[in-house]
Amino acid sequence: MILFRMFRTCLLFWVNFKLMLMRFSLVHLCVLSFCPLLPSSASTIWLAPQKTSSEIQGWYAPSIQTLKGDVVEYTQEVIVVVDSRTRKEQRFASSRVIWIESDDLTGAEKEFRQAFEMGNDSEVLGNLPEVLNQRPPVWRQQWLTMVAAVSAWRTNRGQIALELIGQLDRRPLPLLSLAWVPLAWTNEATADPMISEALDRISDPSELVRLTASSWLLGSPKRKTGVDELQQLTKSKRPEIAGLAEILLWRIATPDQVASSKNTWEQSIASLPMVIQTGPLVLLMDKLRASGDEVSARHLQWALEVTPLLKQLDWMEGVKTLLSICFAKDF
Repeated sequence: MILFRMFRTCLLFWVNFKLMLMRFSLVHLCVLSFCPLLPSSASTIWLAPQKTSSEIQGWYAPSIQTLKGDVVEYTQEVIVVVDSRTRKEQRFASSRVIWIESDDLTGAEKEFRQAFEMGNDSEVLGNLPEVLNQRPPVWRQQWLTMVAAVSAWRTNRGQIALELIGQLDRRPLPLLSLAWVPLAWTNEATADPMISEALDRISDPSELVRLTASSWLLGSPKRKTGVDELQQLTKSKRPEIAGLAEILLWRIATPDQVASSKNTWEQSIASLPMVIQTGPLVLLMDKLRASGDEVSARHLQWALEVTPLLKQLDWMEGVKTLLSICFAKDF
């Protein structure tokens, strides 16, 4: 029931997004015809529904909010937006942000994103310094660096991935960046070079590095080392680290434990901020399939493919990018 309601919310997000694109196309034609000097539109921000103590039950799930405006501040705690229509400043909890589509991307940043989407990971890593030197907003620099960490992980360059993650973890990260950290959500075997590189950083001062390295070790002969570290991280004072560590430990559950824990796990995922639910949902789907519950796994996979919780670089191609991060390097 919980996952069904989550799916309804994401479905409304998808429908609203498609309608927004249709409206934009019509407005764009008018602008080209009658207002050639009109400045470019503001960025679009997608916000998860605000959690309340008494959610209305029923078919209609709370809808995802979209807002157009200038992002003047975006930190781990808050996002501040100047509404493009009213020009009034609005503040929202940072945890509600699902995606921000910025309209001021440089040519280099657009090429960087396209290279990532096309799987040209060496190009992504090579172009990262140039893109960062152009000084986009700090929150976007953080996200771009995490994207580069994913590219390093996809090409079995674990040392580079963990170094980038360690640099990012020196200051608080918005969840939009944390959502892209290359954690191993499925039982895919970890490549040999990645195992030794994960072991080298398993005692790193950065909890996010240790979380990532531990997740990689779960798919290796050093699984116990990964499990032990994840159990320690469940005691972290950082709620997002503790929560993700606990969820990653579901990977070692037996089929019987999966069956008995399914409802509890669904509740745990639903309690997370929406932007970081994708990886845990993929893990749950993988465990359901491995335990023989193919029907539930297929329903969850369909929901993820039709209405992914993460807004991606390109909406129609986003599912492939999204699931490639969660499932395998060669999706």
